Amino acid sequence: MKKENKSKKLKKENKDNKFKKLRVGIFSLTSCAGCQFEILDLEDELLNIFNAVDIVHFPMAKAKNEEGPFDIAFVEGAVSTEEEKKEIERIRAESKYLVALGSCASYGGVPSIKDFYTEEEIELPVYKSTSVVKSIRADGIGNYIKVDYFMHGCPPNKYEFLHVIKELIVGKTPRQPDFPVCKECRENKNPCLLQLGKPCMGPITNGGCNSVCTNSKIPCKGCRGPLEDANIDPLVQLYEKMGFTDDDIKKFFMGYAGTSKMFSRMVGRTCEISKTGNDEDGSKKQ
Repeated sequence: MKKENKSKKLKKENKDNKFKKLRVGIFSLTSCAGCQFEILDLEDELLNIFNAVDIVHFPMAKAKNEEGPFDIAFVEGAVSTEEEKKEIERIRAESKYLVALGSCASYGGVPSIKDFYTEEEIELPVYKSTSVVKSIRADGIGNYIKVDYFMHGCPPNKYEFLHVIKELIVGKTPRQPDFPVCKECRENKNPCLLQLGKPCMGPITNGGCNSVCTNSKIPCKGCRGPLEDANIDPLVQLYEKMGFTDDDIKKFFMGYAGTSKMFSRMVGRTCEISKTGNDEDGSKKQ
């Protein structure tokens, strides 16, 4: 079923019974819970959301939580265990519309940094014995199930969450931002940090955050993942002219969306890393 049809169906079902609210579930996999805190930070707006929909599953905010089915599911976090693979498949089966909430759910996020190292390199500094660790690669949920909307960011912009849920309530199909962070940076009249010699990833990163980092003169770290038509090569060449090493550049791309098709390709080109389970195009091996 097409995304547009899904959202229209939600509207029709809600209209058929004006007393019936859309059932919403908010879930968490491997993550820091920052995306959920961002939702809670909506404060006054959150009260309006609770009046418009029925948030039946939100363990961070509710003591009593219901099971599916759900009209809308928001899922935070990467899949990093076999149990989470089963969990995300269950959530998908019980949800009409599913949103990947944040960088971890979209790309694997910070947890996916471990995918570029051996398990021993990552686990031994923390655990005396790795035999107790049952983790797998950390990947975005889209590697396992169909995602209807990717809400990028670490954390995502709370007003994007508000916009998406409002669009779904009225039966519209939310459109993902298709412009780079640089667009918002110019609109906010910020100086170009690249011209100031700072390794900003704004030109190749999905916008929608209102350039929150560069507004404070902090270079964009690419947490919203690669823009679909990003031209990465010139930016890498600029980093090299700035004096950054291959290892520096590798870490720039690895930080939040290193396992994405576009960024994983660049990580492989800028330095040698161990095999991560990706094909040459960066897609997950089946």
